[in-house]
Amino acid sequence: MSQNKSNSMKQPKRAGTNLTVVDGEAKAKKPKPKTKGAKSAKSAAGKAKGAKSAKPAAGKAKGTKSAKPAGQRARSAVNRKNTKIADTSDRKPKSVKDAEREDFENRSEKRDAERARRREERQRKVRRQKITIAALSGVIVVAAAVLILFMTPSLKLSRSLAKGDRYAQKEEYESAQESYENALEIDPASVQAYRGMADTYLAQGKVTETEQILYDGWEQTQDEGLLHYYCVEVYNEAVGEINADACTLATADKCVQVLELEPDNQDALETLGTHVYGKLFDATQENDTCMLFFDEDVTQDTCSYGEYEQLVRRLLTLYQDNKTDGLKSVLRRYALIDMPYVRLSLPHVEQYTALLTDINGTLNDADIAETLACLERAKEVEDYFAQAFTEFEAGNYAYARELVSGGSYQKIRDDFINENSGYWEGAVYIPVNREQLVLHREEGGVRFSFLGQEDYHCKYGVITVWGTKQEDDGIQRSAISYVPVGEDGNMDTEYTIQYLYSNVKINGKYVPQMNFRFDTKVTTEEGITTNAIGDWGGEHEWEIDY
Repeated sequence: MSQNKSNSMKQPKRAGTNLTVVDGEAKAKKPKPKTKGAKSAKSAAGKAKGAKSAKPAAGKAKGTKSAKPAGQRARSAVNRKNTKIADTSDRKPKSVKDAEREDFENRSEKRDAERARRREERQRKVRRQKITIAALSGVIVVAAAVLILFMTPSLKLSRSLAKGDRYAQKEEYESAQESYENALEIDPASVQAYRGMADTYLAQGKVTETEQILYDGWEQTQDEGLLHYYCVEVYNEAVGEINADACTLATADKCVQVLELEPDNQDALETLGTHVYGKLFDATQENDTCMLFFDEDVTQDTCSYGEYEQLVRRLLTLYQDNKTDGLKSVLRRYALIDMPYVRLSLPHVEQYTALLTDINGTLNDADIAETLACLERAKEVEDYFAQAFTEFEAGNYAYARELVSGGSYQKIRDDFINENSGYWEGAVYIPVNREQLVLHREEGGVRFSFLGQEDYHCKYGVITVWGTKQEDDGIQRSAISYVPVGEDGNMDTEYTIQYLYSNVKINGKYVPQMNFRFDTKVTTEEGITTNAIGDWGGEHEWEIDY
C-alpha cells in the first residue's frame, strides 16, 4: 500500500476526541519538531515493535473473532496503519546514541543467547549425569540382583548337582560324591542328590553303601522313586547270592525287606518262596538234614535259629497285614521246614514251639498243629528224665531202682516194644539227651528223637531206654543205661540198671525172684571190663567182674 493512499484514508473517530493524521502518526496535538536522527531511531523502533506485534495480530486474525469494543478496534486499526506508514518512510542515518543503544541491544542479545546456550549446555550435562547415574544404578541393581540370585539356595543346589553329574560322567566319583554331599547340605531333601550318590556308589561296586544311601534318602524325603530304587538293589543282591550258590537266611531277609516296603512285589515273593527256600531247605541225596538250628555246643548259641525266628515272625506280620494266598503259602513253608530231618538244639525247642503256636493262631493249619503236638511230647519226655540226669551226674545211681520199677517208665518201655510210642521215634535202645532233638518228617507225619552218642558227641551224658523185648520166665525186664562224659571228654563208661526176674543165692540156694542188677562197663584201649552186682541193694547182694 503506497504512502499517499495511506495518508488519504479517513480514520474512524474516537468519541470526544479529534484525531489528525500527521506524517503517518495519529496525534491529538500538533507534533513538535524532531531531529533527523531521532526520527530514524523512532522509525526503527517502531519497525521493530511492528515486527514483534505482527505475529500475535496475525494469530488473532486467524483465530476466533475478537470481542473488543468498537472504539478499541478502531484505535488498533489506526496503530497498525501508522506502523506500516512508518515502516515505509525514508530511513535516516542513525545517531551515535542510537548506535550505542543498538550495539548494547546486540550485545545483550548475544549475552542472552550465550546464557541460554550455557544454560542449555548445563541442562544437557545434568541430564547426561542423571542418565549416567541412572544407568550405573541400574547396573548396580542388576548386578546385586544377579549376585543375590546366584547365592540363593536353589541356584547353589542346582550348581552342586550339575557339578556332581559332570564328575560322575567323567568317572571322578570322589569329586562327584563331594558335590552331591554339598547339595545335601544345602537341601537335605534333594532326591536328585540321593540318587546321584547312589549311582556313584553303585558304579564303584559298593552295594551296601548304595542301599544305605537310598534307604536314608527315602526316610528323609519319603520319595517313592528312591524307595523303589532301594528295593530293586536289595532284590538284585539277593538274586546275585542265589546265582552264586551263596544263599543264606540273609538272602531270605533281603526278600522280606522288599516285601515289607512293597507288599505287592511278586518277584520278591516268588523268589523267597521258591528259589531261596529251595537253596536253604530242599533235601538232596547228599543232604537230607537241616543243620541251621544245630549248636555244636548248646551252651553257646552259634546256630541260626534266632535269625530264622526273626525272619518268620516278620513274614507272619506281613501276612497279618496283607492276607494273600501267596504270603500264606510262603509263611507255612518256612514255619514247617519240609526236610526229612531237622536238627534242633533243645534250648530252642521252647522258642520254636512258641513261634508255631503264634503262627497257627492265624493260619489254623493241621500240619502245624501236628508238629506242635510232637514238640509238646518231646518236652514231656525231656521233663520226665530231667531228674534222672541230675541224680546220675551226682553219682546217685540208686535213683534208677525207683525209676525202672515205676509204671511210667515201664509204659514208655512197652510202647516202644509194641511200636506204639507215638511221636517219639526209636527202637530197641532209645537215647535221651539234654542237648539235641531231631524232627523227622515222613509221609505227611512228623516224629522226634534224641541224638545218641553215635550221632553226636554229647557233653552232658546220655540216658538210654531199653525198648527191647527181653523176658525171664515170661516177665519183661525193665532196664536203663547212662553214659556220662568223663573228665577227659570221653564217654568210655556205661552204667546199666536192670529190674529183672533172676536167681538170687539165698542160704546157698538159687531162688528166682525180682531183683536189681547194676553193671559198670568200662571201655579202654586194652578192651572192655564189666563189674556186675546182683540183687543190688538187696539182702543177698553179690558181685562179679568179667
